[in-house]
Amino acid sequence: MRKPTVILRDCAEYDPEKIRHLVRAGLDSLHLRPNGRTLVKPNVVASGPRFPHAHTRPEFMEGVLRALKDRAASDTEEIAVGERCGITIPTRFAYKGAGYYEMVDRVGGVKMYHFDEETQVEVPLYHENRLRDSFFTPEPVARADFFVNCPKFKAHPWTTVTFSMKNYIGIQ
Repeated sequence: MRKPTVILRDCAEYDPEKIRHLVRAGLDSLHLRPNGRTLVKPNVVASGPRFPHAHTRPEFMEGVLRALKDRAASDTEEIAVGERCGITIPTRFAYKGAGYYEMVDRVGGVKMYHFDEETQVEVPLYHENRLRDSFFTPEPVARADFFVNCPKFKAHPWTTVTFSMKNYIGIQ
């Protein structure tokens, strides 16, 4: 069994080019290349002037998306960002408040998914100790070949802090 690899890098500013370099170096060292349908899941549940620090920053996402494009394999069909706002407001409002539409325009060639507007598909489960026989998820999640989780680390009343597992709530 391979030991897990943990990569920590210092990046004191939200500089998209520095983030691009750091992420690309990490992908290189892990021998990873985005392929097929590549989906990036940020945390953009709350944004805008009332929530300036509650979402994955667009500068960070810009660096990640540029690094993924740099490392993309020849069979990469799409690189996309997908989210579902979990607090009963449309994802479009959260994306807008976070500046994601402008960021995606700057990067170019990136598709945006609003999971609350996508078809939900059933994914069967086969493990003998499964708790259920299937679950439903947005179609872009079910068909993703390469998945990148970009959570926002923040405080939360139920879990003290949020990390990568809580960000997965937005794909259900």
